[in-house]
Amino acid sequence: MPTFQTLNAARAHALAHRLRERAVCQITRQGPAGTQLLVFDHVPALDSGVQVVAGGVEAGETPDQAALREAREETGQTGFRLEGYLGSAVWTNDVHAKRELRHFYHLLAPAGLPDTWDHPADNHLFRFRWEALRAPRIDWEMDAVLPTPEETPA
Repeated sequence: MPTFQTLNAARAHALAHRLRERAVCQITRQGPAGTQLLVFDHVPALDSGVQVVAGGVEAGETPDQAALREAREETGQTGFRLEGYLGSAVWTNDVHAKRELRHFYHLLAPAGLPDTWDHPADNHLFRFRWEALRAPRIDWEMDAVLPTPEETPA
């Protein structure tokens, strides 16, 4: 799986290889036991596993704009703060016929988000919860690039 440390190189690769671009949101907060990552499950449970907020980069939109938009749309919450670009990685899945370049972004959660909540988005019901950043148990390689605790302000 090719990875990239700069957004320009990643986007050039996506264009050259006709890869769909997606923004992946690594949304964190400080919890009682340290840094936590926002994850969700589909309700009812499907074969989609544990995921983080992510979605396609739309025409005329930058990946960082897509990350903030997806955070609002998928969680139903506002006030997320973009901390920075973490890197990009190519992801392919032959079973689901997917070829995409994922741009990973670190976002900080606004104060006061609940420990769990449900939100309907994209014709699904998402059940959100927080997991320890050090072991988030995410599926579909959506943890290919995670912020380090040092990158997460207290």
